[in-house]
Amino acid sequence: MMSPRAQDHAHLARRTTRGAATMLAARFASALAGLGATAVLARFISPEEYGLVAMVLAAMALARAFEEVGLGDAMVQRTEVTGAQMSSLFWLNTLSGALLALVFALGAPLLATILGEADLAPFARALAPLFLLSALGAQHRAWLRRHLSFRALALAASGSVLVGALAGIVAAFAGLGPWALVVQQLAAATTLLAATWAASGLRPSRPALAEGLRPLLAYGVSHTGTQLVTAASRNIDTILLGRVAGPAIAGVYDRAFRTMALPATQLNQPVASAVVPALARLQNDPEGYRRLYRGAIECAASIAFPAAVFTFAAAPAIVGTLLGAQWSDAAPILRALAPCGLMMSLNAGTAWAYQSLGHTRRQLQWTILGSSVAIVAIVCGLPWGALGVAIGLSAARVAMRPFGVLYCFRGTFLSSRDLIEPSWRPACAAVVAGAAAYIVDPTQLSAPLRLCVQMSVFVFVALASMALIPGGLARLRASRAIVASLRAPRTEATHAN
Repeated sequence: MMSPRAQDHAHLARRTTRGAATMLAARFASALAGLGATAVLARFISPEEYGLVAMVLAAMALARAFEEVGLGDAMVQRTEVTGAQMSSLFWLNTLSGALLALVFALGAPLLATILGEADLAPFARALAPLFLLSALGAQHRAWLRRHLSFRALALAASGSVLVGALAGIVAAFAGLGPWALVVQQLAAATTLLAATWAASGLRPSRPALAEGLRPLLAYGVSHTGTQLVTAASRNIDTILLGRVAGPAIAGVYDRAFRTMALPATQLNQPVASAVVPALARLQNDPEGYRRLYRGAIECAASIAFPAAVFTFAAAPAIVGTLLGAQWSDAAPILRALAPCGLMMSLNAGTAWAYQSLGHTRRQLQWTILGSSVAIVAIVCGLPWGALGVAIGLSAARVAMRPFGVLYCFRGTFLSSRDLIEPSWRPACAAVVAGAAAYIVDPTQLSAPLRLCVQMSVFVFVALASMALIPGGLARLRASRAIVASLRAPRTEATHAN
């Protein structure tokens, strides 16, 4: 007979697992919609035109660290948040987003001058509302995460991507050229805002400052600093390449980077939405925390390693299928960025620990150091163009990873074993499968057929390798059970206090 505490842990673990699986399934659908839109838009937009919009989005990514001021994550991490506090956070988010939208729109000519591309200004002004649209929904998304309403959050996120993809494709066929990318971004952001407001049912009260905001603001400030530094390290490469080598080179690099980062962006956020709130509830229960943490790491590693290794093995076929012949220069860049993509996915593990334990100040300190090293590597690689930047960035991320783990776990009840033991099986299976897919590369076939052959070989060898690894077969059966649970009737409450 399980104790009440053990029953609570099991219940929380089931809800977290189901929530993470639901979010991943929704993100998989979103990724397919996004890839479909990419494949279509790449045929209508040249690398140079794409590069112009990419440079604007890269500059926006730096400023978007301030649009939510980390207050949504602060609400998730705290054990208790009042309605008045939540309303105050909403208005602070809204004010921040509105100011950013205004400053970015008015500063569009200056941005164009700094980046050396006069044609950037109209795109910057048109994309400025993204700041406000995101800020208006920040607390509503946080509320859904806090109450473990993963299904509603997943539907909102995947629906917004689908609407944005369809809007972008329609705009491309209408002859709007690079403006189709603007339409895609705005349509997706508007849909996400409407969907999260409808799903949460949350309605803020009149503007006022509630009591007890100081700890929430302190958490948010540190988290915002981390987001800003991370955004700088992840977007400075596109900005520098655009300034030094021109928008065409920046467009090719940015398209390769976004393709590389797709597994991380589709994995980290949905899993974090389920895992961080659950871990925060267990922060005073080391054994329960470690058990849930290990399970989440195994889930992340089972996706991150295969995705990164396959990207390296099949880069030419991926680029040829998704982007077309005019983007062929992106293939070697994508291959060089594959190790960076793996590190981006695995970094989620330390981010969960920092955020759920409330160590955002330490997270900021490490992010500043790690990002500084990455930026130096990017600058060193600039003389060799986009490929040099890609190699430098990957080398820096891989070299800093072990030190980042040690720094994150120092002084906590976590250890490096909590990362290594859940990860080594999927890592070994992915490496073996990647070698097979790299060798079996039918270059004489068209890009889509070539990709299908390599993917089939990779999946077959990965599953076979996993089944042969000690304990691997049990992991496969557990994964199958999780997928089956998505179709099971829901018996648990939608919201949890």
